Amino acid sequence: MSILDEIFPAAEISEKLPDAQVSVLGVKDLPEIIRLKGMTMFEMGLTTWHAAMISGQFEVSPNSLGDLVDRGEPNLLKYVSRALNRKVVFDISYRYATVPGAATMEPKMQVLVAHLFPNRLHIADVQLLDPRKPKKNSQLNDDQSHESLRLFGVLIANAERVAKEVQAEQITLTAANRRLVTAFQKYGFKVEDSGMARQAMAFDAGIPMERTI
Repeated sequence: MSILDEIFPAAEISEKLPDAQVSVLGVKDLPEIIRLKGMTMFEMGLTTWHAAMISGQFEVSPNSLGDLVDRGEPNLLKYVSRALNRKVVFDISYRYATVPGAATMEPKMQVLVAHLFPNRLHIADVQLLDPRKPKKNSQLNDDQSHESLRLFGVLIANAERVAKEVQAEQITLTAANRRLVTAFQKYGFKVEDSGMARQAMAFDAGIPMERTI
């Protein structure tokens, strides 16, 4: 079991939903994680490539992976590793919980987190929603149609503890829009100081945020 698995608030979910069934995939299951979370893994590769480019440590053209980026390559992390000639994924955990009888295509309680280059704990995907309580007149798999389990604060506290244990320097995540920027700021995150982040803010999408440990 990876220490990253401890970030997912399994005990608190089990307390709220005693019949929840928790599963976990790790480094050895990376092909399966890529199959299940292809877009998220692509975005993780993109943020890692961006981190490498702004670090100034590599004499590599920022556009050298352009074709892979344009097609949304789920295995982008592998190509980033090759381009930089170094390991970029130190550990990864995809942990999720399902409830029998909840008719949803994807788990509504899940977190995909990785320890990535340069030395950051990246929260790539998180949902902590009650799959049993869809709001009326909403799509079955519309994430906004489910009531939150109010466990994000627990997850961030877990992430901070784990980040310290693995000696990561930052916790990073990507806010889908400016509304979520405000929400994440309440937990100590700030918008990354970079041209990419400013552009993302202007477009109100894919905004990189960070929290120093």
